[in-house]
Amino acid sequence: MARFEGKVALIAGGARGIGEQTAVDFVHDGGRVVIGDVNDELGRKLAQRLGDAAVYAPLDVGDPESCARFVATGIERFGQVDALVNSAIRIRSGALLDLSLDDWNETLRIGLTGTFLATQAFGRALARQGRPGSVVNISSIGGRFPYSGSGAYSSVKGAIIRLTEQFALEWAHLGIRVNAVAPAHVETPLLVYLQDPEIKRTRNAVTPLGRVGQPADISAAILYLLGDDAAWVTATTIDIDGGLGKSIMNHLAGRKWD
Repeated sequence: MARFEGKVALIAGGARGIGEQTAVDFVHDGGRVVIGDVNDELGRKLAQRLGDAAVYAPLDVGDPESCARFVATGIERFGQVDALVNSAIRIRSGALLDLSLDDWNETLRIGLTGTFLATQAFGRALARQGRPGSVVNISSIGGRFPYSGSGAYSSVKGAIIRLTEQFALEWAHLGIRVNAVAPAHVETPLLVYLQDPEIKRTRNAVTPLGRVGQPADISAAILYLLGDDAAWVTATTIDIDGGLGKSIMNHLAGRKWD
């Protein structure tokens, strides 16, 4: 039997990048998906590509009513919801000294408040149904390590790790597991700088495993956390970074221990 046969996943921010790959892989492993996104054109095209196993729902994760409709779409179309992946993000880069309040607020609204609202709507639906479930949030290496110019983004991604743990502890008695993944640089449409061959070469060189990530690398970990193989895993964030986050000492000048 396919791993996700009879299961329904909600993918917030599911029209492209990591969310898109996760939706495709979940369906290929027997499941059905609700693709939520603000990009109607891409979302509908993906749902059509996946056929009867998918439906598109317009979604603004910063709006609680939109999140409630997103969850309701899954129940109305498929009769249930079992899993949620929070992949929506909006990046507003800039040093904190110069970052506008509008850019700060918009990054928080989509990345952090959106994760909270979508997860809350999903949890409420499961509690009404008396069903267990699983949530996977998308954090980032930026949530582990701050870097210049990413003040709002890194702050949001770090907060997502703690929000994941908070939800996990509060909902464990409901049978709802909540985990996160923290990818490093992944080749998606969002990271347009990786289209520059020199930047990509440099990123490959500083990553211990020798390459930047691909959406399928992240999707594989997400599906593990959603599935029964992770039945005793909750309040956990998995770093998926090719070893980058632990390689800082390799980049310091001075004595090499070899």
